[in-house]
Amino acid sequence: MELLSLSWRNIWRNKRRTLITAASIFSAVFLALIMRAMQLGSYDKIVRNVVEFYTGYIQVHAKGYWDDKSLDRSFIADTALLKNVENVGGVSYLIPRLESFALASTSTQTKGVLVVGAVLAQDDRLTHLSSRISKGIMPEQSGRGVLVAEGAASDLGVAVGDSIVLLGQGFHGMSAAGAFPVSGIVHFGSPDLNSRVVYMPLSACQDLYSAPQRITSLVVAVNRPADAGTVAAALSRLLAPASYEVMTWDKMLLEVVQQIQSDNMAGLIMLGILYAIVIFGIFGTITMMTIERRREFGMVLALGMSKTLLVATTLVETIMISIVGIAAGMIAATPVILYFHVHPIRLTGEAAKMMAQYGIEPVMPFLFDGSIYGTHAAIVLGATLICALFPLWVIGRLKVAGALRS
Repeated sequence: MELLSLSWRNIWRNKRRTLITAASIFSAVFLALIMRAMQLGSYDKIVRNVVEFYTGYIQVHAKGYWDDKSLDRSFIADTALLKNVENVGGVSYLIPRLESFALASTSTQTKGVLVVGAVLAQDDRLTHLSSRISKGIMPEQSGRGVLVAEGAASDLGVAVGDSIVLLGQGFHGMSAAGAFPVSGIVHFGSPDLNSRVVYMPLSACQDLYSAPQRITSLVVAVNRPADAGTVAAALSRLLAPASYEVMTWDKMLLEVVQQIQSDNMAGLIMLGILYAIVIFGIFGTITMMTIERRREFGMVLALGMSKTLLVATTLVETIMISIVGIAAGMIAATPVILYFHVHPIRLTGEAAKMMAQYGIEPVMPFLFDGSIYGTHAAIVLGATLICALFPLWVIGRLKVAGALRS
């Protein structure tokens, strides 16, 4: 306690020096937290846009379906298969889907669309379809009503109560054609999905494509997204690899993953430059502080303080100044991060258009996560302690007589 008390008094003997050092540490922590919260929040939003709006974290397909998305590679999901998959640890629920492409037509317009047949009540748990309906209602599972994405409805010029005709190719080359009433208009955050998706009850979709009881994908919802890899590995061991393929979201969305990795690398480089600038500033401040205190160090050694105790006191001083700067940086960054976590930055202009081309909603939320705080606090504290090696080295080589004459 005496050591802590002595160190605390020492750092405030020269307030300007202490505040300069703490301000350098404060700026490093504040800027690093803001930068990483913005980056990681954007990545999290991108993943949730695509994963939770559509693909899910894990999908089971017939072998080869992902490379050749044909109805001929659909499979029958019988009760035994569904029960076995649902009993795997970490699995929350299942969403069977039948997906294919079709030409949607009205009296005046035509448009290529992605038709998704699903058990709508189950799909709603993942995609929150019911909360995304801007007009109309959710179709009945036993009916033939469809949900049309907002962009597709605008292109086709249809509204709730109108009908659209879907034309395509069914299972084993059968013709697929049918007229379906529009029960609702749904808005997706992903511009790509919002411009081309038509949802319908699974039974109606199977009837349209002459594929009774068949599905093209089984979306596996997990209790914790972080466990997706573990659950996928368990499913791969359970299902025959010659008949089925189990894919996690990062395998299905390679372009999104590569985009995130590329942007993250650029962000880490910028963060590295920031840290390099700040660490040199901290080192310069500590060097100046050490040189100014040479006479002080020599005096306390002449009065009988051991070098070991002086080294310990100087190290504790550096740690205290670091903690003050880190705590101030965290406190200042938290309201900013929380505000933009609740009220994301909405992009406009060319930036919004570029993100829309990748199927990403043009918003930039901040991620509020304790791991960001812990990581960057540890980095800054570690860098400061490395800088503190210089005064320790000076004290170790200090000659009392020379220091008193300085």
